[in-house]
Formats: sequence, C-alpha cells, structure tokens
Amino acid sequence: MKYPYLLILVFLGLTVPVFAQWDNHHQKGKCFDSLYVSYISDVKNRTPVETYLNKQYQQSKDEEVLGFLKVVKFCVKVGNGATPNEMDRFVEHVLKQYKQFPNLQARALHTVGYHYFIGEFNYEKAFNAYGRLEKLLEVYDEKEITDYANYCANIITAYYKFEDFGKAIKMGKRCLKIAENKWYLYNTMGLCYKGLAEIDSSFVYFNRALAEAKDKQMPDIYRTIALGNIGYNYYLEREYDKAKPLITVDLEGGLKLKDPGLIAGAAIPLADIFLAEGSVTKAKEMLKLARNGIAESKQRERLEKFFPVQSRYYEMLGNAEQALAYRDSSIKAIKRNDSVFNGLLVMRVQQKNDLEKITEEKNKLESYRKISQTRLWSIIVFFFLIVLVFFIVRAYKVQRGKDKKKIEELNRIIELRERLSADMHDDVGSTLSSISLYTHSLIMQSPEDQNKSTLEKIKKNAQDVQESISDIIWSVNPNMDTIEQTIARMRAFGADLAECAGICFEFEVNGSVIVQPLTMLVRKNLYLIYKEAINNSIKYSSATKLTAILDVKDGGFTLKITDNGIGFDCSVVNVGNGLPNMKRRAEEIGGELQISTGLGKGTCLILIFSSFRSS
Repeated sequence: MKYPYLLILVFLGLTVPVFAQWDNHHQKGKCFDSLYVSYISDVKNRTPVETYLNKQYQQSKDEEVLGFLKVVKFCVKVGNGATPNEMDRFVEHVLKQYKQFPNLQARALHTVGYHYFIGEFNYEKAFNAYGRLEKLLEVYDEKEITDYANYCANIITAYYKFEDFGKAIKMGKRCLKIAENKWYLYNTMGLCYKGLAEIDSSFVYFNRALAEAKDKQMPDIYRTIALGNIGYNYYLEREYDKAKPLITVDLEGGLKLKDPGLIAGAAIPLADIFLAEGSVTKAKEMLKLARNGIAESKQRERLEKFFPVQSRYYEMLGNAEQALAYRDSSIKAIKRNDSVFNGLLVMRVQQKNDLEKITEEKNKLESYRKISQTRLWSIIVFFFLIVLVFFIVRAYKVQRGKDKKKIEELNRIIELRERLSADMHDDVGSTLSSISLYTHSLIMQSPEDQNKSTLEKIKKNAQDVQESISDIIWSVNPNMDTIEQTIARMRAFGADLAECAGICFEFEVNGSVIVQPLTMLVRKNLYLIYKEAINNSIKYSSATKLTAILDVKDGGFTLKITDNGIGFDCSVVNVGNGLPNMKRRAEEIGGELQISTGLGKGTCLILIFSSFRSS
C-alpha cells in the first residue's frame, strides 16, 4: 500500500472477525467494519472474507452484502494505486447504486477522501469527498453508519491541518460521545485549542489523552506523544523547567520508533530551550537531529519553526551573516506555510458543496411540480415555494453581508500590500540599485585601485536598506498601534543620532498619550517625517541644539522640531527627495506641514494633525 491504513485500524481497535450471522442492521454494520479491517490488513484473509460474503449473499440476496464486497475490493485497489478517474467513477457508482445503504456510501467516500488527503495530497478532492461524507454523518447516526467515530476523526484531522480549528473542535465534541477509543480525538482537539492560543483548554485535552492511553493500556507511543504535546505547551509558556523533561520523553520515543517527524517535532523546541540556557553544544546536537528528521519525513512545514531557532543559534555564535540568512529563510518558510491559501481552498470546496445542496433542492422542487396534478397539490407546492423563497432570500442577504465583509477585508489587504510595495520600491529599491552600481564600479577597477570611499558608500547604503526594512516592518506591527510606542521609538532615534553627532537633543511630550490610538498610516508617516527632519537637521544645519516637542490634544497632535543651526534659503535649496517627501506624507494623513527658516536663523518644522478619528 502507498500509505498506512493500519493507523486507522489501530485507532479503532478492531480485530479479525468471527464469521457469524447478524440479527439487525447495526450488528451487520459492525460485522462489515470488522471484515473490512481483516480484508485490508492481511492478504491471507481476503479469500476467506470473499467466500464468506458470497455465501451470505447467496443465502439472503442482500444487495448491501454484494455492495460491501465491491467496496472492500476497491479499497485495496485504491491503496495499490487507482487513478483519480477510477476513484471518482466508483464513488459516483456507489452513491447512485446504493442510495439506501449509507454505510456503503460512507465507506467509499472515506476511502477516496483519505487517499487523496494522505496519499495524493490533493486537498481539493479530499475535501470534496469529506464534505459529502460529512453531509451523510449529519443525516445518519452511529447506528446507521457504524464506523462513525473513525470517519469523524479523519475529517477533524483535515480541518486541523487547514487551521479550521473551530469546526474541528465542534465535530470532535460531537464524536467524543460515541467513540470507544477517545485518545485520537483528545489529542487532536488539544492541538486545535493550541492553534487557537487557548492553552488552558489545550492542557485539559492533552491530559485526557494521556489518561486515555494509560486506561486503555495503549502502546507507549501514545503516552509519549501526549507527554510531548503537554511539554510543548509549557515551552510556549516559557516554563522550560517543566517543558524539557516532557519533550525529552517525546524525543526518546521518536528515536526508539525511528520516526523522523516525531524526532524533528521534539528536537526543535529542545534546541531553543538549550539556547535559552546557554548550552550551545546541546542546541547544535538537537538542531542536527531536527534537520535530519525534517529531511527524512519531508515535513517541510516544520522549517517555519526550525529556521528561527537555527538563526538564534548562529547569533549566539556571533555569526551575524548566517543568522541573517536563516532569518530570511524563516520568512520564506512562513510564506510557504501561509494558511490564507489553505483557507481559500477549503472555502472553495465548501462553496461547491453549497452549490450541490442548491442543486438538490432544485431537483426536489422539480419533482414536486411534476407530481402536483391537482389543485390541492398545486396550492401545497405554491405554499412551500413561498417559504423556500423566503429562506433563500434571507440566506442570500446573510451571505451577501458576509461577502461584503470579505471583500472589504481583501481590499484592505490589497491596499496594505500596495503601500508596502511602494515603500519598498522607494526606500529600498533605489538604495539597492546604488549598491549594485558601486559594486560594479569596484569590479571594473584594477586590483591596485582600492576605492575606500566606494566601499563606504556600499556599507552606508546597506545600512540604509536594513533601517528602511526595519521601519516598514515596525509600521505594520499591530502591537504598535498606540502613540505611546511611536513616541518611544521617536525619542530613541533622535537621542541616538544626536549623541553620535555631539548635538544637545531634547524631546518633550505634552498631553495624555497612553490611550490615544494610531492607525498604521498615521503612525508610519508621523515617524518618517520626524526621522527625515532629524536627519536633515543633524547632517546640514551645523546646529548645537535640537529640540522636538510633541503636543498631543484630544483630537490630534502637533509636532514641532527646531534647531539653532545655519538655516537655509527655501528658494535656492536643493531639496532632493527630503522636503517633497515630508509634504507628501503630511498630505497623505490629512495633516499640514509648515517650515520656517532663513540663512543664519535656524530651522523650525511644524506638523499639524487635527483629528485621530478622521484617520
């Protein structure tokens, strides 16, 4: 087989069946489940199972028995490499031929969905099958679909992988009531709560998984995984003394089983803990285990957590170049694992399922129309049509409101991306071009012509790029959305620059700043105008004293920057990109920029922003 069907079989705790007659539908379904496990898990059992089912069919002429035999045979074919067209055709055949047997329909949908999800990584087709299976589970209970808990568990895993934690938890709670072995559900729900950052609830379910493994005397690996997950929660809360021994148990279990994915998952947080403790050698050993584990398991999504720890390792070694390289790799890994794509994929499949539901409703209405021959039936159908239209219109309005919110959110994201793109192009692109030209100039020179000034320009431009990127990242950080954090950054920037230049610097704030919120646009432009003004004053004014006063009022603020330098003549000064950029940024937030200066009179710049609310 291409993938481990036996994992599900272990979870169910099923055994080779005893060939016996069944007295009711539920008993027959349970027997089918047991026969399925026997047939899939051991080639030697297949002939006896087929003989038994054929005998049952000859005696009872039960079409469900014949249909089940077809399904289990096809399940083996799926595991051995059935084509997507074969799988799709078979599912449609089962759904059409055996409408009265939901157990068979569920088995076929689950087999195909699981194969697409685990074997083919075709998540769209997997969710299509799982979506149809979930509809069956909503209509029928565990008495009709006897492998109900197993099907729920796999759908929950799919929702967890695509970070739809709310749906996974909701289905998990419903499934817990009927599951015989609850370890898998407890563990997955603990992971979902961890994904929602609800660590307390996550602890509850991981501890339940641990208790379940002990009570059911399950293999040690289940206890090891639960302990590792509990340890990881302590790691997230930075309680390293509690986290380390538990994650170490997880690592030892992975090494014992030679499970590379389990090894990598435990080695990464252990490496981070060792770095926090200053044990660089132990951290190096863990990072090596993690990298090998990721490579062997091909679980590239773990690189998102691996690269930041590897970067911190090189920082501790003093290797800034390697640390920066792995930090860049971290950003790439995060983009690669971006759950936005996954969310859109799930939404797309759900939309297709909704269209199928609408089609089903249309077919029902068509059937009602055909059988409505009399006036009485016409009135009844008309009544139902009115009710149906009412609900459709109401559902349409609700959906339209949701779509409107989604469109607004997408427009906000697009606007943000356009702004970031412009900033990166203006602030970083030109500087990188300069570095390229300086570097080309050095290459074209002979070895004897060492041009120190060119190298200094390259160094300065590289530092400017780093500073610009830092400013852009800071400007979109949602944790900096109050004026208090902006003031702290402004104060630090001016003090550091003035100290290096030997200029006396004063920064004064008037008014209450703690509760004043700032939008990203206002925060970014306020800081960049301030930064440009401070830079210009220190570079060109020959001043000995520089003062910045921020007056925060109830509606807005006023920023005043003055120096006692030589000043300049606005009519003849070569403004370059400085003054126009500051004026453009002031206009962008609806502010007003005033500059008062003259030769020998110093310079005074005033930025007036009248309203926080309008921003």
